[in-house]
Amino acid sequence: MKVIILGAGSHGLSLAYHLLKEGVDVTLVEKGEINHGSSGRNAGRFRYHFNSKQNIEYAKEAIPYLLSICRELPLNPFCTRTGYLWILDEEEIERMKLLDSLWRSEGVGGEFIDCSQFSFLKEGECYYAPQDGSFHHDYLSLGFYIEIAKMGGKLVRGEAISLLTSGGKVVGVKTNNGEIEGDVIAVTLGAWTGEFMSRNGISLPIKPEKREIFITEGVKFRIKPLVIGNGFYFSQTLKGELIGGADYGREASDMDVSLSDAIDFITFIRRTVRNLDGVRLLRGWSGYYEITPDHSHIMGFDSSWPEGLFVDAGYSGHGVMFSAYSGKVMSDAILGRRNKFLDVFSPSRFQMRRLLDENMVI
Repeated sequence: MKVIILGAGSHGLSLAYHLLKEGVDVTLVEKGEINHGSSGRNAGRFRYHFNSKQNIEYAKEAIPYLLSICRELPLNPFCTRTGYLWILDEEEIERMKLLDSLWRSEGVGGEFIDCSQFSFLKEGECYYAPQDGSFHHDYLSLGFYIEIAKMGGKLVRGEAISLLTSGGKVVGVKTNNGEIEGDVIAVTLGAWTGEFMSRNGISLPIKPEKREIFITEGVKFRIKPLVIGNGFYFSQTLKGELIGGADYGREASDMDVSLSDAIDFITFIRRTVRNLDGVRLLRGWSGYYEITPDHSHIMGFDSSWPEGLFVDAGYSGHGVMFSAYSGKVMSDAILGRRNKFLDVFSPSRFQMRRLLDENMVI
């Protein structure tokens, strides 16, 4: 079996890693650099806390697997349980009580506390989930790539243009640099997966949504969890920088950062964190979330597609944290092994109107 994986972000790399461990012939097709897209432009956090039971159950499998992969790869991704901390207003308190009941029933409940228990915050109502955490996304992806190279995985530079099919099956892919033959095509193009599939006559509801991240100059380390509130989120790096952004997206346009968003973010930081009135922004960057109608990912294949075509995309802001486990699930799918999550997150759910109830996008 020859598998061609389109896209060398965290999901493509994870899939290649797991297939190569099974002895499969793998070729990665990437038009830019390894981890250049959204996989290298995020805040590097993981969480169990979603508002759909299906995504919680997926996280309960995916996060322990991520932590085990962190110990397995040659680069240390610094996987650490740092927690998530929500700053709540009156309306959010009632919503969070309902979520807390769901989370406790799934074994991932947190606690309501006064925000001032964290010395960097003022008084108020907070919700703390200690099970969640952080990791270094670049080291995760590049660790996969080091192992892929050792196992003989091939990387081809080029942009995938179209699928090659014969007799209802995929037989390869056409790139701007030529054609590549293969028995299986796995599309892991992130926010651009929907566009690629559309060019090949397949409708898949994945749209790019622009997001921006900003980072401040370093200060004394005292903020361990990821803090979420008032439309923003932030955490602190081990170097002392505060990193975060707004929890809303913009229409896909370019890769520039917005001056107004930068001002809004630093204003929020100065207003929220004690004794940071004069902290300044250091830099910022933008990237894209891959948004689906139910803000949940798409895995596997559809019976109406050419045989041998698979997709792993649409993670709507929680892609890198799930990439290690998703690579395993997709590897099993390609090798004919069933997994319960392939039915839950199947691309067929949109035609069957089995959308998931997920709106907790951070």
